[in-house]
Amino acid sequence: MKLFFSCLAALMLLAGGAQAQDLKPCYTTEQYYKALAAKPEIAAARTQLQHFTEQYLTNQAQHRGGAQVYVIPVVFHIIHNYGRENISDAQVLDCIDVMNNDFRKRSADTVDIVPQFQSIAADCEIEFRLATIDPNGNCTNGIDRIASLLTYNADDDAKLNPWPSDQYLNVWVVHDLGSSGAAAYAYYPGTAPPGKDGVIAIHSYVGSIGTSSLGTARVLTHEMGHCLNLSHVWGDTNNPGVSCGDDWVNDTPISEGWTGCNLSGANCGGGIENVQNYMEYSYCFRMFTQGQGLRMQAALNSPFGDRNNLWTPANLSATGVANPSGIPCAPIADFAINTRYTCVNDTLVFTDLSWNGNPTQWNWNFLGAQPSTSTDSVVKVVYNNAGVYAVSLQVTNATGSDSIVKNDYVYVTGSTLQSLPFTEDFELPNSFPGVESFVINNDNGNTWASVSNASYSGSSSIRINNFTGNATGQVDEYFIRNFDFTGITQPTLTFRLAAAIRDTLRKDKLEVLVSRDCGRTWQLRYLRTGTSLNTRSGFTTSNYTPNNSTDWRLETVSLNPYAGAPNVKIKFKNTSARGNNIYIDDINVNGIPLSVSNEVTANGFSILPNPSTSAALIRLPNTTVAKTLITICDVSGRLVWQKEIMDSKQAELPIVEQGLYLVTCTQNDKRLQQKWVVQ
Repeated sequence: MKLFFSCLAALMLLAGGAQAQDLKPCYTTEQYYKALAAKPEIAAARTQLQHFTEQYLTNQAQHRGGAQVYVIPVVFHIIHNYGRENISDAQVLDCIDVMNNDFRKRSADTVDIVPQFQSIAADCEIEFRLATIDPNGNCTNGIDRIASLLTYNADDDAKLNPWPSDQYLNVWVVHDLGSSGAAAYAYYPGTAPPGKDGVIAIHSYVGSIGTSSLGTARVLTHEMGHCLNLSHVWGDTNNPGVSCGDDWVNDTPISEGWTGCNLSGANCGGGIENVQNYMEYSYCFRMFTQGQGLRMQAALNSPFGDRNNLWTPANLSATGVANPSGIPCAPIADFAINTRYTCVNDTLVFTDLSWNGNPTQWNWNFLGAQPSTSTDSVVKVVYNNAGVYAVSLQVTNATGSDSIVKNDYVYVTGSTLQSLPFTEDFELPNSFPGVESFVINNDNGNTWASVSNASYSGSSSIRINNFTGNATGQVDEYFIRNFDFTGITQPTLTFRLAAAIRDTLRKDKLEVLVSRDCGRTWQLRYLRTGTSLNTRSGFTTSNYTPNNSTDWRLETVSLNPYAGAPNVKIKFKNTSARGNNIYIDDINVNGIPLSVSNEVTANGFSILPNPSTSAALIRLPNTTVAKTLITICDVSGRLVWQKEIMDSKQAELPIVEQGLYLVTCTQNDKRLQQKWVVQ
């Protein structure tokens, strides 16, 4: 008997050719069971859909002829942060072509279907078309672009701006699907939480061009099969190759599931299995069967899951799919910059990213920049004075125009550099964020802010509220002003930290990053996340405020790689996981030589600082030799790190876990050793 409650979409796909697979499982099984736990009645709805499907399949009068095609309006929501995930219109159109060729049996590779299945390979009589009218009656090209940090570690929360699922089939494209390791997932008809119905996929699994490839082009074909009530061909598990199963489709053979292209595979029932099926995990997808086509058509005729309205003449007219006008839409203005953080007199590049319609005219306004206006689509400008600046753009084509203003968009630091030592204790009124310092709050939610109810010294500190408000993955950054490390040999950052964790699952992350090229590139110097971030014992399940000085920990960050640099930027970066609050006080940057207790010198070489809480610097014992081999072993004798240094006076040691280590310097045949303590 066919197994009805099959697993709901996991797909292992080839990222390259037939010789190398990039196995990327989908996550639909897990998403379905989450939905089922929240709303148990969807199990009954699935049973009703199955009964409807059985009746539909036995009533041949309901089957439409081959001259008629089910047309489904589609909208792609591109959730992006102005990176590679903001895929082109051409890549979306290519994805539509790939799906239509697969569903209509038009793909060139159908000639490779093995003879045993040639006769049942199906034209499913289903096509997908981008909508040309949005839910508000406005002109659209069927591609909706939304800038959001939810593109990272995406899940159902990233399904922004859903269009009505009884009128449009929604597809969301994101940067990644987080720790699930998934390429995409979908919902069976009638099982999705409100506003979540459709497909969500990583950008590199959409279509066959752009950021995707031929090897990953069939992801949406597979997921649309799930949206239209197809199971995997091996049944109701998420483990292909484990046991034989079935999918409630009469002409798909019993299968155990395949992750490789064994075209003569016959592990179940003696006959070969349909390894080339789009609902398999193999990388040689070629076909749907006729039975699968009828099952999907049944879903499109069923009232369960709203699929039966998608292809009606009234809806095709309402979504602009029936008779597209061919008139281009007015553009929706947007733009991006190569870096939002810069120094005076550096060149910045602005690029038009307007969408929905192609602009033919551009009018830029750059307050405080040279030039201050432009009519080009790509513009280079220079800011001569420090400050925070807004940028505006108006775009126009024959159909209409649109404008956008991005306030507090460009952050420019001046040529005046902060000498050492530097101290910030947040005690002076209005001292935060400080002179030529600033906070970046992309999501406009909770961000770094001065508070007067907690401090290590005095009465004030700064806090990021991760306990409430911010969604998982949202980033907030605090930039402190530019420093002059000229003549400084031992630059060091210290600060007091108070932080709590709610549980082991929600791992907020605090980083310190440094740039020596005006913010174009950043290097990680300090990282604490999860339990390593916690400055108090156990979990704190309430909204955290430090109680006393014992809640605070001194953090030391070596800045030795930037010794002698004339222009050094430092920023604190918080990535929220909806854990608990982080407080920072008493920031100090100095170049005063570390005390003898912090500089351990033995056998002619030194480690700075020692003990250390982040990366440290090693001064080599003999600078006249050609090369030095540095090794680090833990207390068990296990090699942790090894590097050969050529013609250098010093080198940077890596960031390692807390513990006691033995550092060895070998020059020619001479070996020198000393202990290194990492706190």
